[in-house]
Amino acid sequence: MQTSINLQEPFSYSLIPLFIAIFLCVIIFYFLKKKKTKTIEKEKVSEVKAIPEKNIKNIPVIKNKYLKELDTIEYRYKNDMIEIRKAYQMISEAIRLFVFEVTDITTQNYSLAEIKRLNIPVLYELIEEYYEPEFASKSIGDFGTSISKARRVINEWN
Repeated sequence: MQTSINLQEPFSYSLIPLFIAIFLCVIIFYFLKKKKTKTIEKEKVSEVKAIPEKNIKNIPVIKNKYLKELDTIEYRYKNDMIEIRKAYQMISEAIRLFVFEVTDITTQNYSLAEIKRLNIPVLYELIEEYYEPEFASKSIGDFGTSISKARRVINEWN
């Protein structure tokens, strides 16, 4: 039997709306994850402890320990046993550990922004000075001045 009606082409969907929907879902997921990460970081920063008012530790012994540590770092740097980047990293670690032993604040785990929120300007200035030589692609710094400042901070700590 012959008919004069022709069959239509099968209906096909365009893939463009599907790709747009997937792209929008990826963007939304990215921004939600970024917002969650920022919230977690803010919570971490808000956990920064205040400096204890009374400390019964033997500060002179702690000062001597870290002054000797700085002497060792200076000796190793001047005798070309370590490079300037490593020397700055070691000074930064020593001063952070000194503050930790004196105050019980885990400054060795804090970023520069978290140290700034501690309201210990002397520590913040030192660590800020050490950041560039520690992390720059080519470390340049006045090591003698930097280690002298670290010694002064330790000596003047109350």
